[in-house]
Amino acid sequence: MKTFLKTLIILLIGVSFSSCDDVESLADIKFNSNLGADLNVVVPAVTAMKATIKTGGISFSEEETIDPLSDSQIKKYLDKLKSFDVQEITGTVKRVSKPVTIESGIITISQGSKSASWSVSNFNVVNGAQIILDSGEGQWGTVNQILKSKSKFTAKITGTVDNSDVSFTIYILIKVKVVANPLK
Repeated sequence: MKTFLKTLIILLIGVSFSSCDDVESLADIKFNSNLGADLNVVVPAVTAMKATIKTGGISFSEEETIDPLSDSQIKKYLDKLKSFDVQEITGTVKRVSKPVTIESGIITISQGSKSASWSVSNFNVVNGAQIILDSGEGQWGTVNQILKSKSKFTAKITGTVDNSDVSFTIYILIKVKVVANPLK
């Protein structure tokens, strides 16, 4: 019995010297979220004359809105969210109407003045092909800031391709670890 009381007293003393943040963090809820959007690119047919005049390929641009509140967990803990930590961002080709190569392009995730972008060049657009959007220049930190706003943001792809009269879909996927605390 004395050992139990000593242990209890030591535990209570330890807890009393712990900061409130340490105790509060015990209630943290951690979960994974996948946020994404289909970028449905349509490159119209270009006549032979226009194609010979235009150098550097045929231009395209497509953007979609991503709403973090589409994730039920994020929505559930909206006022209790503490942090976002991007784990991976990819672009995966889901559909392509005929062979095409992105000669040069930029994929951007943005919201207001915050923007993260990645260059794409000589990318063969085939079903299942994947573009890894790394954090080599700190882009994931920017995406974390965008997510922290808990508001809608935009995923966009622009560039040039080597073929006209083609369409393809690239699915932008952001895998993120989220921390919420119901005591917050």
